[in-house]
Amino acid sequence: MNSCVKFTRKMLLPLLAVLLAFTGAAAAAPKAQAAEASSTDAYVYYVSDGDLYRVRTDGSPAQLIRENFFGVELKPAGDYLFHLFDEKSLTLLKLSMVDSKAKAADFGGDHDILYFTTEGNFVYCMDDKGRIYRAPAEAKKVDEGTLIADMADTKHPQFTVLDGKVYYNALKNGRTIWVAAKSADGSGTVQWIAEGALSSSYYLHKENNTLYFMVDTKPMETQYSLNSMVLYSMPAAGGTAKALNAKAPLDANAVFSGMWAGDHYLYNKGVLPGSGDGYDYSKSKGFLIDKSGKNIQLNQTGVYEIAALGGNKFVYVDAKGKAYVSTLANGKVASTKAIPLTDVGYVRNLTSGGKVRSTALFAESGAYVLNADLTLTKMVGVEWDLCVYKEDVAGVFYVNAGDNGRLYWMSEDGKTTKKLADEKVSRIVLISKN
Repeated sequence: MNSCVKFTRKMLLPLLAVLLAFTGAAAAAPKAQAAEASSTDAYVYYVSDGDLYRVRTDGSPAQLIRENFFGVELKPAGDYLFHLFDEKSLTLLKLSMVDSKAKAADFGGDHDILYFTTEGNFVYCMDDKGRIYRAPAEAKKVDEGTLIADMADTKHPQFTVLDGKVYYNALKNGRTIWVAAKSADGSGTVQWIAEGALSSSYYLHKENNTLYFMVDTKPMETQYSLNSMVLYSMPAAGGTAKALNAKAPLDANAVFSGMWAGDHYLYNKGVLPGSGDGYDYSKSKGFLIDKSGKNIQLNQTGVYEIAALGGNKFVYVDAKGKAYVSTLANGKVASTKAIPLTDVGYVRNLTSGGKVRSTALFAESGAYVLNADLTLTKMVGVEWDLCVYKEDVAGVFYVNAGDNGRLYWMSEDGKTTKKLADEKVSRIVLISKN
């Protein structure tokens, strides 16, 4: 136990799966043909001169949603957008997407909302009393919906709606924190999965037909980095969760500085807090823990970003900003090839139906697609800090600095671009298929 190391818990935002801004790039698995499974049809929501717009990728004119818009955490359901006023707000607002003159309504009502998400035509939200509700988008207030749970842990409020279930942190017998699941429509009983908490919804991960949970077994300790992180696996169809490293829990800092890579999890052994809320990766070593609980050293220095390429191949960015592709065999690294880029920040996978369709790296010199032979194709014109992608939507969306900040779409091979809107864009806030 590293009881002398103070740490800041790394909270990965829900936007991580959508936004490249601040945190990353798209990443391409070695085979780009899987992109056929994705669609180019989507809505792009963006802010221009303080006003909120949306535009379809089919070439239709942009639609003004709201003048003088303020809001974060935008999530669509039905004909509405649900959002918070700012990062500290506990008021859940509902905004019509078909009536630009309608005022934003207070959907939370008497409830202070700690966390919310949308799925299809429903809104799910947790209030400060530990109650999780499911309400149709057309409802006027959240309490018109169904009460799913009433003993959720408000200190760890993020939850996930997946395959008809809500996975959340609950207070078992009103005292002990457990990861739990309940049917998304509120029916049935609570399934108790593992004692401890998911520090954020990011730490629940589905890969193929298996769910993986990175559980903090000592969630009330927030001052020191403890050996408290246990990886669990469970069949996605239901069943009993299995602890994979119960006898050797991982250090919390090591885990919070890492990320999922297919059915592996990257962690940085020996990582220390850096400036602000970040980490100093230079004195750590990058490791993977696999689906059997085996620990595999990946790199001699810490690893900042990683993406699984399939076939036990991984592309990653180390603490020095260099990128590599390593292949595992027999529980260890069998080969490693350097990627000819410097000052690399991020690497991410673009996926469709959970399958990787392409992989990209974002470096100081620009954005690059990683080809099957591990060569690179530059996505000309893409400014990576204003680039956005969405699962099951082909291509990437970006603000084109070469066209005075206009909104563009680019195919993942970098060969085709399309201008989507004439307004100068200050930020892209959402990509949605609705």
